[in-house]
Amino acid sequence: MNKNLTWKLVVVVGILLVFLFGIFGIPKDLSGRGVVAAITDRIHLGLDLRGGTHLILQVQVNDAVNVDSDNAIARLKEDMRSRKINYADITKPDPVNHPEAVVVKGVPPDQTSDFKNIVADRLPEYDAISGAENSWTVSMKAQNLDDLKNRAVAQAIETIRNRIDQLGVSEPVIQEHGLGQYQILVQLPGVDDPARVKEIMQSTAMLEIKQELGGPYPSEQSALQDKGGVLPPDAVLMQGKSIGSRNTEGGEQWYLISRASAVTGRDLRAAEPTTD
Repeated sequence: MNKNLTWKLVVVVGILLVFLFGIFGIPKDLSGRGVVAAITDRIHLGLDLRGGTHLILQVQVNDAVNVDSDNAIARLKEDMRSRKINYADITKPDPVNHPEAVVVKGVPPDQTSDFKNIVADRLPEYDAISGAENSWTVSMKAQNLDDLKNRAVAQAIETIRNRIDQLGVSEPVIQEHGLGQYQILVQLPGVDDPARVKEIMQSTAMLEIKQELGGPYPSEQSALQDKGGVLPPDAVLMQGKSIGSRNTEGGEQWYLISRASAVTGRDLRAAEPTTD
């Protein structure tokens, strides 16, 4: 009887040791300090036990919609000018609450077919609805609008996660907050500097690839002189430098680039480094 109890005790102790080593790992040494180090390395205290930063962020999804509709306006102006379609004005009546809506006024009735073709070909995410006094409302389709807003939240989460890595936080919680619309929950155990966290997360960046229309010019004045003193309405001047140019002298250079972006970050589905 005692022999059976001894074997059972040995088995129970062995199972307990296996589970303990699985949870805490094997200590570097069997001293008290080594055991404590093994425990703290394998078990991370959460926000409720360790303290830290708890934030709920509101994603300004309308900013992403405004960028898209601004590019839509630039494309409309460029294409209508190239096809010689007259119009009186192109505006966004309510960019705060309805940034997806663009109103085009003064389109001649005999050119409405060409105008609708431009919207269908160049802006497939938008619908064109006729209004009073030869006006048209060009609005983003509901499904595309929802996709754009959801994509803005997903990109914000990924961006925040990449930036939080700079803080070296163990097991941070960065996810969409289910209690609000377009919100992100951020929990950082052990981080007690919310001002620093906000500074890292709120810095913004936006990728835009634009077409070069002229340059480089040594100064703004020379660019204006080259264009007869007036820049084209679809172009802007921007300071920059030519990467990979044989000119190693450097110095100030100005380029004439298109106002509308040929490619933006929302056009890219993925990006990764590779060797060529």
